[in-house]
Amino acid sequence: MAKGAVQYTDYTLLFKHGKHTILLFAEATTPFTSLKTELLKTLRERYPSGLPQSDTDTSLETPQSPAEIVLGVPNDAYDPSKGWSELDTGNGLKETPKSLGVKDGSMIAFVFVPEGEEGSEPEFKVEFCNLEELYPEEE
Repeated sequence: MAKGAVQYTDYTLLFKHGKHTILLFAEATTPFTSLKTELLKTLRERYPSGLPQSDTDTSLETPQSPAEIVLGVPNDAYDPSKGWSELDTGNGLKETPKSLGVKDGSMIAFVFVPEGEEGSEPEFKVEFCNLEELYPEEE
């Protein structure tokens, strides 16, 4: 990942969980292990007591290892309400946004899966603003 100034070749990736969006800048060839490590570092800096949840008063504890982060992409990039599919990052050393077809500006959902609980279908929880509620039509 580029340090310092953003390069014109960097991707802007939107990592989403619940109502939160974390923007990370990365080269298209940055391994997902590095992206997960940077995401975890950012979450710990921004939310030292855990990631706040909108449906409860408790915070979601951030994992100790980037291996406990599972990533997902929308089934339909233009309609995220159609659900999310797990992004197969494998061991994360060879897999990069470019190699997995992730584009600049892509949304990537994340969920924490404790070690030992891998293999089950992760449930990606991503919330979006309701534009109709924010901007009601005037009569």
